[in-house]
Amino acid sequence: MPDQPPAPRRGRPPQPGLVERRRRQIIESAYAVFVARGYEATAISDVAAHAGIGQGTVYRYFASKREILDHVVDFGIEKFVDMLRPQTLLRRPSSVEELLADVRAAIGRWFEMLDEEPDFVRLLLVEASAIDKELSDRLLGLELLVSTYVAQELRLGIEAGWVRADLDAEVTAHIILTLGVPGLLQEMRGENSAADRERITAGVLILLEKALRPSNVAASGAAR
Repeated sequence: MPDQPPAPRRGRPPQPGLVERRRRQIIESAYAVFVARGYEATAISDVAAHAGIGQGTVYRYFASKREILDHVVDFGIEKFVDMLRPQTLLRRPSSVEELLADVRAAIGRWFEMLDEEPDFVRLLLVEASAIDKELSDRLLGLELLVSTYVAQELRLGIEAGWVRADLDAEVTAHIILTLGVPGLLQEMRGENSAADRERITAGVLILLEKALRPSNVAASGAAR
């Protein structure tokens, strides 16, 4: 008996890119629900309902809520990077004034992001970092990445003579990032007004200006 051609498959043909689109849909829904309810209080059924799909469909793409959180953290960091627009801050400063102007711009964009995503910080820095050491290490890795870039700029400033020669660039880079913590805590408590934000920004810039400028150069005030 001659071979018979295979019977045509029933159902919808596979859609190009469907897997990627569905995974993105689930991750975005999980981000929204985790932010609104908190990770621990959210069930897979909540994510599925927000995405408008069945719970079984979620499990088809992700094995667990914890796996989804990994992708949500990546999604959150992606949003953070997009809103901060680091490519516009990567110019090479040639003076303390230019560096402070870059810092002011970065702080301003951080505040803009908090206005648009008010629960973003709580999700990423409080909830996600409290889940387990792996997530904490990933978030610390983000801080290390940023501080490494800042330290490199400080070292170049030292070589060029517009940053004081006795400065420890690596330590100072970490300190620069932690200067925003008090303001961040106020933001999380909902206490920062426009005037408070300007005071915080000005305070950070004044400290940096005094710390970075070589002692033989007259201070000219923080960049505005």
